[in-house]
Amino acid sequence: MLRVIRASVVTRFYSVKTAKKDAQKYTDTINLPRTKFPNRLTAAKREELERQILDHKIATAYQHQEQHKSKPTFVLHDGPPYANGQLHMGHAVNKILKDITLRQRVAHGQQVNYIPGWDCHGLPIELKATNAATVAAGEQSALEIRQKSRAFALEAIASQQQDFRSWGILASWQPDNIYLTFKPEFIANQLQMFYNLYERGLVYRDLKPVYWSPSSRTALAEAELEYDANFISPSVYLRFALKGLPTTDKQIFALVWTTTPWTLPSNQAICYNSSLEYVLVKLSNRSPDELYLMASALVADFEATTQLQCEIVQRLSGSDLSNCSYQHPIDKSQTALPFFDAAHVQDSKGTGLVHTAPAHGPDDFLISLANKLSVKCYVNEAGVYTQEAPEFLRDRSVLGEGNTLVLQHLAADVVHASQLQHSYPIDWRTKQPVIIRASEQWFINTDKLKAPAAAALEQVEIYPRVNAEASKKAMLTQLNKRPYWCISRQRAWGVPIPVLYKRHSKEVVVSEALIKHLCTLLHSEGSMDFWWSKPLEELLPEQLLKQLGCNAAELEKGSDIFDIWFDSGSTWSAVLKDNKVADLYLEGYDQFTGWFQSSLLTSIAARNCAPYKALFVHGFTVDEKGHKMSKSLGNVISPKQITKKYGTDALRWWVASHGTQHMAITVSDKLLQQSAESLSKVRGTLRYLNGVIQQGEQQQLSLQDASYLNKYLLHQLLNFEEEIEKLYNAYEYNRVVACIQNFLANQVSGIYVHLIKDRLYCGDEQQLKVIRHTLTQCYKQLCKALWPIAPFLIGESWSYFDAAGGAFHEQTVQGLKEWHNLEANQIVITALEVKRIINQQAGDVNSWHLAVNITCNSQQQLEQLSALNDGKLNEDVVNSELSEILQVGSVTLQAELNSGATAALVKLNSSDAELCPRCRRFNIVEEEICKRCANILAVKQ
Repeated sequence: MLRVIRASVVTRFYSVKTAKKDAQKYTDTINLPRTKFPNRLTAAKREELERQILDHKIATAYQHQEQHKSKPTFVLHDGPPYANGQLHMGHAVNKILKDITLRQRVAHGQQVNYIPGWDCHGLPIELKATNAATVAAGEQSALEIRQKSRAFALEAIASQQQDFRSWGILASWQPDNIYLTFKPEFIANQLQMFYNLYERGLVYRDLKPVYWSPSSRTALAEAELEYDANFISPSVYLRFALKGLPTTDKQIFALVWTTTPWTLPSNQAICYNSSLEYVLVKLSNRSPDELYLMASALVADFEATTQLQCEIVQRLSGSDLSNCSYQHPIDKSQTALPFFDAAHVQDSKGTGLVHTAPAHGPDDFLISLANKLSVKCYVNEAGVYTQEAPEFLRDRSVLGEGNTLVLQHLAADVVHASQLQHSYPIDWRTKQPVIIRASEQWFINTDKLKAPAAAALEQVEIYPRVNAEASKKAMLTQLNKRPYWCISRQRAWGVPIPVLYKRHSKEVVVSEALIKHLCTLLHSEGSMDFWWSKPLEELLPEQLLKQLGCNAAELEKGSDIFDIWFDSGSTWSAVLKDNKVADLYLEGYDQFTGWFQSSLLTSIAARNCAPYKALFVHGFTVDEKGHKMSKSLGNVISPKQITKKYGTDALRWWVASHGTQHMAITVSDKLLQQSAESLSKVRGTLRYLNGVIQQGEQQQLSLQDASYLNKYLLHQLLNFEEEIEKLYNAYEYNRVVACIQNFLANQVSGIYVHLIKDRLYCGDEQQLKVIRHTLTQCYKQLCKALWPIAPFLIGESWSYFDAAGGAFHEQTVQGLKEWHNLEANQIVITALEVKRIINQQAGDVNSWHLAVNITCNSQQQLEQLSALNDGKLNEDVVNSELSEILQVGSVTLQAELNSGATAALVKLNSSDAELCPRCRRFNIVEEEICKRCANILAVKQ
């Protein structure tokens, strides 16, 4: 990076004791960088400045690009954050990555479309807004819950929006330009979509087993589950009295393994696999007159688990079990329950015989459909056995006493009981275990959507590319595994599913006229609260009732609300509008099973195409030890802490540097400090460039007379612009940061600025103009590369550059094709190779005292160096661009072609001649200063 040049550095520039006094009197004749752009800011000044830039520059940036940037528009559809509390580092990663993406497009002259939104419904908000205990006890009405939840969500939205704005997020934050899932227009769109899907048979109501949370008393989607890896369940081998195997006169039992004994009252079948081999065995702890049926491949596992010895008596084909029946383990009146052949039965664990309760398992339910079994569910919404359950279980919790009571009741049939530690689904909010329970719910028919969804997904680009194939495969696997999507929930805070039911038959009553009427009421009332507050007589006009063919007394309103994944999954329909398909969705990798999938399914269902062209996924924040951040661990670092200590751009720089590399994004003071230090170096570079080019210096000059160093830097700028754009378009923001730092440290600071110091400080006006022109282009390109990541720093720096007071986003910076100059680039590279050799030989000697003799070994090398040395050979040249690049007093070029050497031969001769006190480059002959400086001062006078 560049060192910041101050007035005090002038003395160092002329640092020879004998010339110090003389040099000082020439200080005012030196073209030193001059700018009021400060080198550093106090925390208080930085906070004040950020607020000013937000108010005067960033606040209008989105509207300006809408009016002035070119189309086609880049559309980034905002995955709505949840309106339920303070923002954390995950929010910062997500929103800042989105903002970098948008700003990069704007910086390249493209218009962007980005409408920020919030997910406003659902159980988490309801639980936070109300007392969960009183809600469970039914002490608050639905309307009270909704009012508290709405107020809570609005408060959270206001707080989160303020933080988003403080991070410099490029958006219009006016109420009309954000979307909220409880806005009337959003809900009306959702109700219409639901009805359209219902009419086409893609949405239906049915009794199916779903994930059910007793603690929340609602159905849950897969995306609302977490998994407890250390959950303890019973591990029980039970026997079921078997009939239908006329192979022996002994008593035969089917041996079944289960981890959910509480589901046994609902047992209605045993499943086997006809392709497996089964055996009848004698058990070492049981009567020799008893035989036990199990899969032959699982005998060894059974023995290892139970420590029971098995003696194989007979082998059977799986197909031999087709006529078997058994006695229900609890209800002894059921003596002929069936065996069913089922592909989901495998010999990887258990016994190869699966207890089947259609109310409590997806595979079990599918078996019941295929074989026309009834679905018996003896468990209510609270996870408690109903009055239809066996008497000894009624009013008992299935996850509390249920397992114990069932096992006590079946003690004689328990062959072996132990415990199993395994991964088990829990409610993502209450952290309590869930169950699978059959209930009447609304579903989307995913079977009809899987094939077109998979085909559409194949056309979607996924970033980062390093994980693209694995990510796409995982999403396809999850999509194909999904048996159905339950879109109904049993809560108060959400969008009601807009259907009526006939009181006695529970037949669904819905029509297009009903939906239109509800949407009209919604717009006039401002919310869907009327669904709970108005009786049907008041809710439905007489004419509509006639159209429905019912009177109000025959009907009742549905009490279910939509799954919030249906809310957020349909946002494309309300937000994208004329844009139809977003260019990008950008969220955390967990959304492969969440928003990415729900959006895909709703879009395929509604219009048979994906709602996005590309997906960009990022990971989750962890502390420096790799632990997830949580209040209980005391390792939480909030975005506000970071911005207060280091500034907003430091937070953004950290996100760009680390947010796209790994699925675990480390947050630590060390990394944040490094980000702040990197920004400080960038700031120093910008300050130096501001000082050189000075405010308003934007004139265009011909490159015809420019030096090779200027042509070299402009060529490198063109390459830099191309590389930066390529990395931005691939969403490799960590490599963008590295590329910027490398370019500043090497091409800008290490080469160009270092080598043109003499020309800059002591050269003539024409040389200064060319340098300023070159560095102006450099400054603009750096601002273009940096603005997406550090908009506050660029906003501040640009205010010292643009005399008219404009903002950077009002510019469209583009490199010129004529900057491309491979010849000049190679000429300078050749000279730099020679400079490296000189530096190795010279040691600590002041190189301006050196006379250098260079012997070239190839014609190409000779021509390249000669171009820099005024075309002169075998002549001592003092003031050439070659001597400037090599930083030596004089250069003599000569040729010794075909010498076989691989590099130029360099000889150094040192001189003790006194150097000019003004420039400290050229020797003084008779005058007080060198001839070059004398001529320049004469012109200035």
